[in-house]
Amino acid sequence: MKTIYRKYTHKDVQALIPLMAQLGYDHSEEALSSNVSAVRKQGGEVFVAEVFGNVLGCVSAIVDVRLAEGVKGEIVSLVVSKDVRGQGLGKGLVLEAEKWLSGNVDVIRVRANALREQSHLFYESLGYSKDKTQAVLLKKSP
Repeated sequence: MKTIYRKYTHKDVQALIPLMAQLGYDHSEEALSSNVSAVRKQGGEVFVAEVFGNVLGCVSAIVDVRLAEGVKGEIVSLVVSKDVRGQGLGKGLVLEAEKWLSGNVDVIRVRANALREQSHLFYESLGYSKDKTQAVLLKKSP
């Protein structure tokens, strides 16, 4: 299977909509395009895995800055089509994101939902180790 890893282009948006749904996020074309633009505006990038002209996975790489923790790279929104999981596309996307981030940061972080135990094992197989467990609390802005 010949896989091409490349930066997202607007023509990829339709392929990303069902991929995001597999992560549990329903997006319109407009909303997803807006999210990609926001990632890029903040200095991040989105990559896709293309096989025989079909986009079968994606990942976002961002640079996160915190007062206490400083500057860290972060790999977010990694998803590979459920039909082709286990064939190396996820690893390839992570490596692409790491390559892009390595010029900007010394440490790369990944967050994975506690319910996604397979994801934890996947990232650990790529050399990531658990650092801490935390709760995420949300509030709508006034």
